[in-house]
Parts: sequence; structure tokens; C-alpha cells
Amino acid sequence: MQTLSENELAVMTALWSGDGPLSRPEILRRITKTNWNPNSIHLVLNNLIKKGFVQAGDLARCGQSYGRTYRAVRTRGEYAAALALEASEGPEEARVLDVMNAIVRREGVGEETLRQLEALVARRRAELGLEDAGEEA
Repeated sequence: MQTLSENELAVMTALWSGDGPLSRPEILRRITKTNWNPNSIHLVLNNLIKKGFVQAGDLARCGQSYGRTYRAVRTRGEYAAALALEASEGPEEARVLDVMNAIVRREGVGEETLRQLEALVARRRAELGLEDAGEEA
């Protein structure tokens, strides 16, 4: 998993906060960093495309001209999960269990969240074609 630089994370945060693809000017308006150099946006977007985090989209009107739009390919949750799993040790399944154990034990994780997690697990079991999707393996 590739970690994001501070500037890349600023751009991704802007994209994650949008309802859909954003143009460069829209991304720049959403960046709240004080030391951001707006001229570096092209380089940052190209790096994010190479890393597989961003995809260039259609042309959109940007003021008096047209420019590309960009959308996030990976969600904020996917990036956070990858960071958490990378910080854990051991085989993949052990790392997943370690991270999930820490998450479900957090203060604020209540009955409704646990129900939703159980539904996610049941859907994943069904996707994998596991028998007795409602029972534990």
C-alpha cells in the first residue's frame, strides 16, 4: 500500500468531500492547507493517478475555459483500512482480526453499529459463496 504525502492527502480529502468529480479549481477551493502551493496541483494529481487513487474524467467548464474533472478511485475508508492493516503485524487474516477487534471495542461503537457490521459480514460471506452465511465458520 502506498501512503500519501501531505499534499496528496489534501487533494484526496478535497475529492472525498465532493459529491462527484471535481475540477482543479473546485479541488483548490476545498483545500484548507495554509502552506499549499496551488501551482503544484498538476503534479499532485498526476502522482495520485499513477498511484491508483484518482481517475481523470470528462471535461467541464472552469470559468472561461474547460478542464478535466477528477474523482477518487479509493474511498477514505479503504485508505484508512490499508494504513491500519499495514501498521499491524502478521498474516493478512490475523491483521484484519487485530484491526477489527480494536475498532469494535472503541468507545462509541454501540448496538446499531454492531448490527451493521454483522450485516456487512453476512453480505461478504454471501459474496464468497460460503455455506451457512448466517452462522460462524
